[in-house]
Amino acid sequence: MSGDQIRIPKAAELVADTLRRRIISGEYEAGDLLPAESALMASFDVARTTVRDAVRILESEGLLVVRRGANGGGRVQAPAVAMVADHAALVLQSRLTSLEDVYAARAMIETPIAGILADRSNDTAMISRLRDALEAEAASLDDPLLLSRAEGRFHQRLVQLTGSVTIELLSAVANRIIAQQVEREVAERAANSEVVRHHREAHRAHERLVDLIAVGAAREAEALWRRHLEAGLEHLRGSPAAQSTVLDVLA
Repeated sequence: MSGDQIRIPKAAELVADTLRRRIISGEYEAGDLLPAESALMASFDVARTTVRDAVRILESEGLLVVRRGANGGGRVQAPAVAMVADHAALVLQSRLTSLEDVYAARAMIETPIAGILADRSNDTAMISRLRDALEAEAASLDDPLLLSRAEGRFHQRLVQLTGSVTIELLSAVANRIIAQQVEREVAERAANSEVVRHHREAHRAHERLVDLIAVGAAREAEALWRRHLEAGLEHLRGSPAAQSTVLDVLA
C-alpha cells in the first residue's frame, strides 16, 4: 500500500470552489449579493455551518465583503490586482527580500516598456493618457507626498498602456511595495531637500520620456527610462530604507 494519502476536500471547500468559479466567470457580478444562506444550503444540500465556512474562505480571499446581522450577507467583490500584490508581498516578506531586489525587478520589467510604447507613437489616445498623467504630477509639485503618489500612478499607467494584463499584474507587486516605501520616506523626510529634489527630477524624467515616446524614439526612450530607474535605486541606497527588507516597509 502506498504511503501517499489522497486528501478529500471538505464540503466547505467544494462549495467555495463552485461559488468562486461563478464569481470569476461573471455569473455573480461585482456588487451582487450571494443567494441567502437557506438557498445555498438547499442548492448544495449542505448544513448551514458548511455554507458559512465557504463564505469565510471567499471572504479571506477578498472575493466577498460580508456584513453580519439580520440584513447582512456576502456581497461579491471583483478580484483586484492589489489583492494579488499584497499576497505576493507577504511571500517576499517571508524570504526577507530586500528593497533593492524589488527595485531591480521593476527595472527589468519596465525598461523595455518605454521602447514598446515609443513604437506605438501614432497612438494619439495613448500619448494623451501619458500627458494627463504628467499634468497630475505638475499639479502636485509643491506637495512631495502628492507628487510621489502621482509619480507612482505614472509608472502604473506606462505598464497598463502595454495592454498586457499579465505584465500589469507582475509589475503591480513591485510598484505597490515601492509606493509604500516611497510614501513612508516622504512622510518622514518631506522637509529634506534631497527628497524634494529627487521627486522633481523624477517628474522631469517622466516629461522627457513622454516626449521621446511621442516622436517614436524607441531606443532613446528605453535608455532614458533605464537611467531613470537606476537613479531610483541609487536614491534608495542613500536613504534610511537602504538596508530594509520588504517586511520593514510593510510593517
